Amino acid sequence: MLEIFSHRAIFNGVENSVESISHYERIGIGIELDLRCNNNNQVYASHDATNEGDLFEEICKKCEKPEIKMALHIKESKTINSVIKILKKFSLENYFLFDTENFEYSKSIEDAKIAEYVSKNDKDLKRAILWCDEIQSKWYTKEIITNLHQKNKVIYVMSLEVIEKCDEESVYSEWERLINLGVDGICTKYPEKLMKFVKGDLN
Repeated sequence: MLEIFSHRAIFNGVENSVESISHYERIGIGIELDLRCNNNNQVYASHDATNEGDLFEEICKKCEKPEIKMALHIKESKTINSVIKILKKFSLENYFLFDTENFEYSKSIEDAKIAEYVSKNDKDLKRAILWCDEIQSKWYTKEIITNLHQKNKVIYVMSLEVIEKCDEESVYSEWERLINLGVDGICTKYPEKLMKFVKGDLN
């Protein structure tokens, strides 16, 4: 079954918001959050370094159900240990961390909780979870996805509208391609539309 993530946990036009949690828990959609540290060394959710945003601790308080999966985009390496402490405080397990900067992670963090960022076909992938995009070039093929699955990789990909400007028809066409390729999950700005698309209910 395809997993769906709301890009930056967008809900009612607001990104990285605590308000998104209960909504997406209820309908079974995961969330992707951008995490940083503010000047008080508190972890907050924001794509940009604004020093403002909902605190990650407040977001975790809302995660009462273990079903909601969190893809946690670590934007600053100094955030990692604080993020792990907060997750442990609330006994949350249904998450993984990723970054696009090749940060080093403490050996105390389970490898299974860290995803590898992949932007091209790479035969030397070390982690079980892959967070992928095609910003540089179109590299997903049925053969590549099948080979990765044979190596027990879980493949999450970014939807087209997340990485470039495009119309809705292009998004739907890309969703069909990704689903036919057999990816395990898609991160999108339109999670509820994707849910309907998967069910064949999108008019």
